[in-house]
Amino acid sequence: MKLLVLLALTAVVLADLCPRNKKGNLHKGPRKFVDGAKSAVRVAGTALFTESCLALSNNIESVVFGGNCAHLTEQAMCYGYTMKKKYEKQTGPVSYGQLAGDMDGVRDMGNLACGHARACYDQIAAAVKSCMDGNSNFVEQTLEAAELMYSLTYKSEVQKIVDSSSEPLFKELANLVMDNFNSAADIEAALNSFFSKENQSEIVTDAEFARKQFITIAQGFCDDGCFDKSAAFFEPLFTAMDAGQCTVASEFCGPCQDNANEFLDGNEDVVMPCCLKKVAETSIQAYDHLEKKYRDIIERFDAHLSGHLSDVANDRIDEIVDELQEQSACIKEVYDANKPECA
Repeated sequence: MKLLVLLALTAVVLADLCPRNKKGNLHKGPRKFVDGAKSAVRVAGTALFTESCLALSNNIESVVFGGNCAHLTEQAMCYGYTMKKKYEKQTGPVSYGQLAGDMDGVRDMGNLACGHARACYDQIAAAVKSCMDGNSNFVEQTLEAAELMYSLTYKSEVQKIVDSSSEPLFKELANLVMDNFNSAADIEAALNSFFSKENQSEIVTDAEFARKQFITIAQGFCDDGCFDKSAAFFEPLFTAMDAGQCTVASEFCGPCQDNANEFLDGNEDVVMPCCLKKVAETSIQAYDHLEKKYRDIIERFDAHLSGHLSDVANDRIDEIVDELQEQSACIKEVYDANKPECA
C-alpha cells in the first residue's frame, strides 16, 4: 500500500500538461496564453484592490500564480489552452468519443488539484484575510471597485454578446439581469425581497455545512485515487457509447443509453468505482434535501421570473426543463441498474 501511495504522489509531482521544448520552456502558443492570463489578472488586481488593499494589488501575480499556486495554475492554464485549441474551431456537437479522448487530461488535472489545490486555496485565503484584517472596509471598497470596472470595461462587451445571440431566452434573461442589477446594493435588495432574515440565516448555515462536506468528500475522493478510477471507468464506457446513432454527447436517452447498457451488461470487469458512487449518492441526497426545504421560495422565484419574460421565453424554459428531466431519468435508469455494491 505504501508503494502505491508513493507512486501516486510521484505521478502527481511529475504530471505535466504543458507542451514544452527540449529546454523545458513552454511552447509559443501556451506561453502566450499563460502570459495573457497573468496580464489580465494583474490588470484586474490593480482595478479591484488598489484602494482596498494595496499590498494585494502589488502582489496579485505572486499570490495567484506563485508559491503554492505556481504549479497548479500553470498546469490549469496549459490544460485550458489545450482544450481551447481542440474545440475552438469545431462547429458540430461534441461526441462521446471526444469525451473519451479527454479523460486522460481530466484525470491528470484532477490529480494535480488533489496534490495542490488545498495549499493554493490557503495561500489566496491568507492574502485576503490579511486585507480584511488591515481594512475594515475591504469588502465594500472592493465591491465598489468591481462595479466601476464592470461599468467602464465589460458592460458594453457583455451587451454586444447578448445582442449577437440568436437564443431569445438568453437575450431576455441577460437583458433582465443587466437592467435590474447594476450594483451590489441591487443584488442585496433583490435577495432581501425573496429571502427573509430567517431564510438567509438558514442559507448561510446550509452553505457552511455544504462547504465542509465538500472538503471532506473531495479529500476522500483524492485519497481513494478516484480520478484514476473514474477515468478508467468512463473512458471505455464513452468509447463504446460512441457508435451507431449515438453521435451527440448532450443526449443520453435512446441510442446512447442502449449502447451504455449493452457495454456494461457485457463487461463485468468495468464497474463504477465505489468512490464515485459515494459522490453521486451524496449529491442526489443534497439536491433532494435542498429542493424540498426551499421549494416554496423556488416556486415563488419561478413565478416572479415568468412574469418578466415573454411567452416565447417561458415556453423555451419549459422545453429545457422537460429535456433535462427526460435525460436525467435515462441516466438514473442506467445508474440504478449498474451501481456497485459497496461497504
